[in-house]
Amino acid sequence: MNHKDNLMIIKEQWDAYQGKYMEVILKDKPDYYEFYTNGGVSDEFEFQLLGDVQGLRLLDTCCACDASQAFSWTNLGAKVTACDISEVAIEIAIDNAKKVGLDIDFRVADAQTLTPINNDMYDVVYATYLVWYEDIKKAFKTWYRVLKPGGRLLYVGPHPLTKLIKESNEFLTIKRNYHDRSPLYYNFDATAPGRKYGVDVNKPTVNFFHTMGDIINAISEAGFRIETMIETEERSKTIMSYLPISVAIIAKKQLN
Repeated sequence: MNHKDNLMIIKEQWDAYQGKYMEVILKDKPDYYEFYTNGGVSDEFEFQLLGDVQGLRLLDTCCACDASQAFSWTNLGAKVTACDISEVAIEIAIDNAKKVGLDIDFRVADAQTLTPINNDMYDVVYATYLVWYEDIKKAFKTWYRVLKPGGRLLYVGPHPLTKLIKESNEFLTIKRNYHDRSPLYYNFDATAPGRKYGVDVNKPTVNFFHTMGDIINAISEAGFRIETMIETEERSKTIMSYLPISVAIIAKKQLN
């Protein structure tokens, strides 16, 4: 299957999930609107990595309908543009932003190309969810393109090892070869919040696997200089605590 077909599969699956996703977000966090209206910031570790973002122009490459990360950056003082490939996600996100009273520029865009976004626009690109991107070399080159000279990329996502391993009964099972980059076609049920409430979208989708080497090489080939890389630890006392769970990379676009 070609890149265009894969992108359409992902878009249709993501469109179908957005309404249900927002419902479970509100079940999981009943004070969602109040939290962001009152200046709340999500407790994910990445919001502490860039220091003061007051007044900086920041692009969120994949905001989803809840836009919680975009809202968090806005409450930290950034001037945020938030993108998603799904028109449905953007429509819901716009409505959510009105309810919490935050000014965000929402755009429908594929994070790998960001066609509506001009060159040299942003101080920060906040990028996530590489599992949905077939061509990460193109993606990182795109993120380099839209950054101002001297601007920074913050990439955050699951560590590639976590995509290989399943934990059960205190044992680890290897699900696939680390170097197997073949696409995984399957029926999407939901993200973690949706599965918690029994949501099953049951739509075909596809994931893409990238090694840590693939990610580092794509960042370097795009022209970035890597400043920091952080591999986070699992806080539980399970066997997974021996492995890195998430990875964050801060990289800088070179000055002209």
